[in-house]
Amino acid sequence: MTLLTEFCRAVRESTIKRLELVPVGYENWKVSPGALSFAEIAKHLMDCDNWLFEKIKNPDIKSIETETAIMKFCDRDIYKKLINNLRETLEAKIEFINTLDEDKLNTKICDDRFNSEVSIEWIIMRGNLDHEIHHRGQAAAYLRVLKDKNIIA
Repeated sequence: MTLLTEFCRAVRESTIKRLELVPVGYENWKVSPGALSFAEIAKHLMDCDNWLFEKIKNPDIKSIETETAIMKFCDRDIYKKLINNLRETLEAKIEFINTLDEDKLNTKICDDRFNSEVSIEWIIMRGNLDHEIHHRGQAAAYLRVLKDKNIIA
């Protein structure tokens, strides 16, 4: 396993750890009306992984936008499936990355988020993993709010 795939696993496992702390009934909770819910964060991260696979195969596609209200309602069973899907997309991402040799990782393609050509490795590290770390922090901050409200211990 490469350092890159080890980092993918560490990031995702840390994200899942936080999402599993969400109390039953709070899957759709948002810190503010324009924010993502816990369920929407999980869905968005899966969408970002799927976009990453497509971007590397088809460099001309544009970046995806974060969408609020992408899930109208998510019960606990659906939420558990989202978390399982995050595990599955992690495995797919690791498998996909393992197919990329050093030359492919160093290949430069245009990415509209960075307004320039960047390496595929940069897109994985900065555009996908760093992005997930941002949303993991968002979930952690939400959990802190729920803790401060004595909703979770």
